[in-house]
Amino acid sequence: MAHELDRNALTGLASVFSYRQSMWHNEGYVSDRLLTLDEAMTLAGHRYTIEMHDVAVNLGNEDEPYMIKTPEFRAIVRKDTGKVYGIASRQYEPFQNETYFNVLRPLLDRGAITLETGGTLREGRDAWMLAKFNLNSPIVEEVFRDEIVPYACLLNNHSMEGKALLFDTPIRVVCANTLATALGARNNTIAVPHRIGVGVKVVEAAETLFARVVQQYEGLALEYKALKDRFMTQDEFVSAILDTVAPFPAEYLTVDTEHLTSRGYDKAYSVAEDRRARITHMWHHGSGHKGDDSAWEAYNGAVEVLDHDIDLFKTKGSRVASTISGRLAERKTDLYNAVMELVA
Repeated sequence: MAHELDRNALTGLASVFSYRQSMWHNEGYVSDRLLTLDEAMTLAGHRYTIEMHDVAVNLGNEDEPYMIKTPEFRAIVRKDTGKVYGIASRQYEPFQNETYFNVLRPLLDRGAITLETGGTLREGRDAWMLAKFNLNSPIVEEVFRDEIVPYACLLNNHSMEGKALLFDTPIRVVCANTLATALGARNNTIAVPHRIGVGVKVVEAAETLFARVVQQYEGLALEYKALKDRFMTQDEFVSAILDTVAPFPAEYLTVDTEHLTSRGYDKAYSVAEDRRARITHMWHHGSGHKGDDSAWEAYNGAVEVLDHDIDLFKTKGSRVASTISGRLAERKTDLYNAVMELVA
């Protein structure tokens, strides 16, 4: 299927569910109510079992085969389809989806999380569940509301390509593309090897992750509140925002030790002017802005331009990669440090 989603034999739809929001590729099941864990695992196509089977090697030839079992390795097999995912050592034990995703049950039972999306990819090699943290913290609710929402993502891999992962991310996972993005943007990550008896440790890891996220977002909320409460003058906006992410080129700018031509300088200056004009406009007209001249809206508007204006801020290769860990990410870090220095 498109986006590497599986087909759910029970529903006839793609093996993915989403709470309320339609997925951009219009696949899977969209629920208008919060799902139980059992319902979610069924709709996400998680109800399959992984088995380990002995492996035999042909020491003969095609005409006269001579098969012998290999004592060191076993095959990873999906039981219902017979699909072989890979060959693993005897120490490898499959971490069943049902066992893994059940670590969310204690958090669900006390209302700490709600299930947002889940699904299976690549013929069941990968299965994921995404849960939204319900941070009942006054400072977090006051500052962020729905602007920045933390999620917990559980990813179970059955093909020896990776361990089971438990991590938090600000990205809502709905398919292979967004899953790859979330993996790049993850913050606190706990990797779980496929070994016997790890279930209890994973439950503890989920609780630990929740505590970390609450503490982390409370700290961020205090910093962002300081930005929202700080009035920014035009001169401060120019020095902290514009000169940081869209500086004018120096009069004798050099690149690779060679002087730019006047035409190159004029072009660079024109690009900087366009960037500065766009960022200035977004200070007061960015998404959800009130035009209150705050440092928060100045920072948020500039980040919106960096993330989405592909003509003004071009990237080499993947824009997603640049946003997460490349040049655009560096620009945003520099911007945040400059604004926080001003607030401090």
